[in-house]
Amino acid sequence: MSNHTLMLYGSLEGSKPDSGPVAFAIGAAAALSAHLDVLVPHTDFLMPQAWDGRTGEQIDNETAFRRENTSALAELIAAEARERGVSASTLTEWAHAFGMVSFIGDRARLHDIIVMGVDQSIFLSERKVAEHVLFESGRPVAIVPAHSGATFACRRVMVAWDHSRTAARALHDSLPFLRLAEEVTLVCVGGEKKFQSSSEPNVIEMALAQKGLNAHFEQIQLGEATIGQALQDRALQGGADLLVMGAFGHSRLREFILGGATREVLDCPQLPVLLSH
Repeated sequence: MSNHTLMLYGSLEGSKPDSGPVAFAIGAAAALSAHLDVLVPHTDFLMPQAWDGRTGEQIDNETAFRRENTSALAELIAAEARERGVSASTLTEWAHAFGMVSFIGDRARLHDIIVMGVDQSIFLSERKVAEHVLFESGRPVAIVPAHSGATFACRRVMVAWDHSRTAARALHDSLPFLRLAEEVTLVCVGGEKKFQSSSEPNVIEMALAQKGLNAHFEQIQLGEATIGQALQDRALQGGADLLVMGAFGHSRLREFILGGATREVLDCPQLPVLLSH
């Protein structure tokens, strides 16, 4: 068993045991010989419209039913992981004094990689939780779309590269996945910004070869697409199983402003994306 630990964040409304983030997390943990912590927090709150016409006893019964189903979902995911030979544990209780989102972020700091979805249709938006974990935990977050299949694959990985500190951080945070890959492509998008670096493509490729990676450098043009679209389109065209990229964000007048590519990926990922900040 390796010393890697993965955390899967799931929800009663958003998690499907056989696809999406759940399947990715179990497959990744198996491939990395990692321990998997399954975090599916109990949510005791009900939508306000659900209160009308209900007695206190009925609301208590519905809350107990949700808690039972949440625990059952977490145990089902952990059981499927154990069937794959993965060491797994579950957590459904959380420290209410700190708030659920803050609690999730605190737990994320204790793991190597976080896996989650970005479903915005459920009461506690996975998209909002993902943004908090990404920028507050200091850990890389694998964003997996709900339509992602039931089989984990990591044969081809594409890394967004712009010679920046953030890109370097993402590259190194993704090394557990890169070492599983048969092919790693570093893609630099021309026309998006000016790059200043003394490292030529062959120097970068040689440095990654010394880490045991079969990597090559590629430059594409932005054209009419946005940077987020260009990166995801190229990843899909190249048959990538995973896209790796740095995440940008900054505070301005109490409002947190996301970088364009980061926002696009969080809003609509087309394939699994490992984001690092």
